Amino acid sequence: MGLITKHLKIEGDKGDCEVETLFDTGATYSFIRKDKAEAIATILSLRHPKSFELAREGQTVTVTECTRIDIRLNGVTISDEVVVMEDLSEELILGASTMQKWRIKLDLEKEDVVVDERVARLKLV
Repeated sequence: MGLITKHLKIEGDKGDCEVETLFDTGATYSFIRKDKAEAIATILSLRHPKSFELAREGQTVTVTECTRIDIRLNGVTISDEVVVMEDLSEELILGASTMQKWRIKLDLEKEDVVVDERVARLKLV
């Protein structure tokens, strides 16, 4: 599991802000703390709640909300659906699904985030 933290600008349909972002390859989805989500984006109810296993063995949390945000990362704008959590310890966690979708790689030696420049060229084929 790799962990790197960066300050990133995020945007929603209501506005934007800067958040401390944890890049976590151990997290299946991406998550945003509810207070940050409410400030910039419309919160949507999940039709089917999702349960996530926490780092502490045997503990789970169930979430019922999500939102869509744009994330500015190294000069590239990416977008994704993120799960909204009330008491999330981080402001934003970018998980494995977002990193894989947007070809984001972590350079743990340099504590840097690398974005494949090809993601800036969106296509409809």
